[in-house]
Amino acid sequence: MELRHLRYFCAVAEEQSFTSAARRLHVSQSGVSGQIRDLEKELGVMLLRRNRREVMMTPEGAVFLREAQELLAHAQRAIDMVTRTSKGQYGKLTVGLCGPATAPFLPRLIREFRRRQPGVVLSIRDFEPARQPGALANREIDIGFTRGVPAEHRDALRSEVFFIEPIVAAVPGGHALENEEAIQLAQLSGERFVLYAREGAPELFDTIIAICRKARFSPHIVDTATVWQSILTLVEAGEGVALVPGCVQHLRSSGVCFKPLRDRSCEVDVVMAWRRNDPDAIRDGFVNLLRRSRRDIQRAMKESAA
Repeated sequence: MELRHLRYFCAVAEEQSFTSAARRLHVSQSGVSGQIRDLEKELGVMLLRRNRREVMMTPEGAVFLREAQELLAHAQRAIDMVTRTSKGQYGKLTVGLCGPATAPFLPRLIREFRRRQPGVVLSIRDFEPARQPGALANREIDIGFTRGVPAEHRDALRSEVFFIEPIVAAVPGGHALENEEAIQLAQLSGERFVLYAREGAPELFDTIIAICRKARFSPHIVDTATVWQSILTLVEAGEGVALVPGCVQHLRSSGVCFKPLRDRSCEVDVVMAWRRNDPDAIRDGFVNLLRRSRRDIQRAMKESAA
């Protein structure tokens, strides 16, 4: 049975006229009559009684009309949903967070996106940077914020640097450098270090090791963690100093002092990534919102770090 049969039958039943139904459907009256005859033949029952003056439904026709109207309404809803999905107005979007790196700007953008696209169900997943590429490839998330895309995922994922943030030193209160406005990395060469574990963020870990070597020392690592608050707790406890992305300053701890570095190129990328060759109007709309907001976000990040 075709949807066309249902539309023609409902039009005749609701208009109680083949002529009015044909006008409503923009087809010939003979075309309407033929479709109704085919439908009744397929069902094996008479749905409509006709005479020269009126069209009346049989009891079977009345039952069939209710069901046909529901089927047509459901089909129209499906068509509307597909159309809205193709335009990025309906569906789901899952965003992967990158800890404190996204905290200063992502909540506002999510609110803005939800305001613009109320038909999209947006959810948040919090993954370590190292897990984001795999989560994208496995479709656990649709867009992720991370520190980089490893070589094994570059064919499957697209990425671009969203912004670059400074690396700063975190020292415990009472440290000899507490009152310095900014420091040189070399001033930390004799310190014990607490770092974010490499398995959680290899790009960040390798960047920190590289800038220390550029300053002509290798950090003496006494502990690692994969939770930034744990690293700050260890610093506050006097277990060591830390080199952290500037965003970690938003997790302010009364016993930790953050110091800018005077050395050049002490920076780390915040990267947004998504699946390559995987059209998604909803995701693309979110990416475009991020791009349009990039300058405002960068300015807000600088102001919040000041």
